[in-house]
Amino acid sequence: PILLGRGQTEVALTTHGLASLKSFRKNLRKTLDRGMSEENALASLTTIPAKMCGASDLLGEIAPGKLANFVVVKGSYFDPKSQIIATWVEGKHYPNRSLPTEKEKKDKEEKENKESKEKADEKKKLLTERKARPPAELRKPLAAPPAVIFRGVTAWTCGAKGILKEADVLVVDGKIARVGSNLQPPQGMKARSVDGKGKHLTPGIIDCHSHSMILGKVNEATLPSSAMVRIADVVNSESENVFRQLAGGVTAANLLHGSANPIGGQNAVIKLRHGQSPEGMLFAEAPSGIKFALGENVKQSNWSEKHRTRFPQSRMGVKTFFANRFTSANRYLTERQLAAAGKGPPISRNLELEAISEIIQGKRLIHCHSYRQDEILVLLRLMESFGVKIGTFQHVLEGYKVADEIAAHGAGGSAFSDWWAYKFEVYDAIPYAGAIMHERGVTVSFNSDSSDHARRLNLEAAKAVKYGGVSEEEALKFVTFNPAKQLGVDKWTGSIEKGKHADLALWSGHPLHYASACEQTWIDGILYYDRSEAPARAESVHEERIALLKKAQETLDSGSEKDASQKAKDAFFRKAIEFASSLNVHSCRNHNHKH
Repeated sequence: PILLGRGQTEVALTTHGLASLKSFRKNLRKTLDRGMSEENALASLTTIPAKMCGASDLLGEIAPGKLANFVVVKGSYFDPKSQIIATWVEGKHYPNRSLPTEKEKKDKEEKENKESKEKADEKKKLLTERKARPPAELRKPLAAPPAVIFRGVTAWTCGAKGILKEADVLVVDGKIARVGSNLQPPQGMKARSVDGKGKHLTPGIIDCHSHSMILGKVNEATLPSSAMVRIADVVNSESENVFRQLAGGVTAANLLHGSANPIGGQNAVIKLRHGQSPEGMLFAEAPSGIKFALGENVKQSNWSEKHRTRFPQSRMGVKTFFANRFTSANRYLTERQLAAAGKGPPISRNLELEAISEIIQGKRLIHCHSYRQDEILVLLRLMESFGVKIGTFQHVLEGYKVADEIAAHGAGGSAFSDWWAYKFEVYDAIPYAGAIMHERGVTVSFNSDSSDHARRLNLEAAKAVKYGGVSEEEALKFVTFNPAKQLGVDKWTGSIEKGKHADLALWSGHPLHYASACEQTWIDGILYYDRSEAPARAESVHEERIALLKKAQETLDSGSEKDASQKAKDAFFRKAIEFASSLNVHSCRNHNHKH
């Protein structure tokens, strides 16, 4: 309630789910002790619920013309020990007939004083010592200077200037202002100076295929086309993966629906702005996209017999399904255009066909899960027949066999660096695929598809040097400039060039070396990660966790309150708690419908 109230959300408090109504005011007192004002608490019990029920003209206030509903309390209502003398409903008096006699009150007071004396120290510790902190204290920018100068760095620009040694990079108002030597901030502007001697500065890493930072499962697997669902609706800005991936130099990620359906849900390109809301993490300039998929997952191979009814169940069915939906989307577009021109009847909005129509119009990029060469060619030819250009083939493990065709179409290849043989349709995958596709003119990126791999994408890029002899400069582009091109954001990020967003990673050494560590990560010229401060943060989180566990155990041992009923607990968790998939199911390489 406190956090919601701070966000200007109107909050009503309820007794629903309580095992005993007697515990309501005790729980309310805890809320006040944690920062809720008595004024807001009173509103949450009176004026706000009256407004929510559409009864503000009769309820919620003691005022002329309102119903005479009120409570008489001896003392403050917010003190659980204060006695409720009477309740009035529509002017009728209902006295509290359970009030104790003077002798009963005296006996009770003596007993409470005795218990209080015996447990004074323990209760004081339990009721007054605050163990938890607001989550925002651990999720926020570390610095937001108006200007920053990185001095004496080896700058991997991933642009026309290539790699510059002992260079300065000037950032002003969140954008790269200049790259050169002996740079100075604009006159009158104070700049933060970062000593880059012996260090390497690169564009921030961009993960072109991620399922991190998503609440709940990543598949809406019930329909063969779920083009109407949106990952942007379930971005988890509070995931610890945001911090962990910032520690690996990641500044942006393409959050994708899973691969259960031929046509999946709409993607969300985000920047890892730690502490921002889900909406605040969205990369505003990024073009819209959508997940497609081919292969064993979409035809439900090995899903058990209970999953043998949804069309399609074969590779030929997958191709036919695509043709069917794009034909329907073309017809939908035509009917909408005729209706808008007054030449046809009104057409109801169809969110699924609307998303597919945007693909046909060139407003939405396809990111297609793919393995086998034959299926890649089938989709290329089918989409070309509808005048559609594919954005990227994801995984694209046999893409090296049809690299010329992919390049001629203009699609990108967002690949694994060296995953192979983990399922039947991947047996022909090789670690040289990225280098071969790059040599044949395909824009290649290496992605994570894993919350763990995302923390070390610089080392994934280094594998292109080992497997295929890609130059170090080009290999780094596999996780910076190339994914930016594939996501349509290379105008704003992906390289260190004048005018681009200051999305940067500062490394202790050569960015492709296994011993190098990311020391700082900047997004839009704001410092979101500093390795020098990470140990203190980790220790603080650990200490807080231990303290909270200890306090919880002490509370249980004290037996001061009756535990909620199992029925109440079940109702609360069923209605109020969202769940997130674990790491092992956030990968679409081999988990079929479960990922």
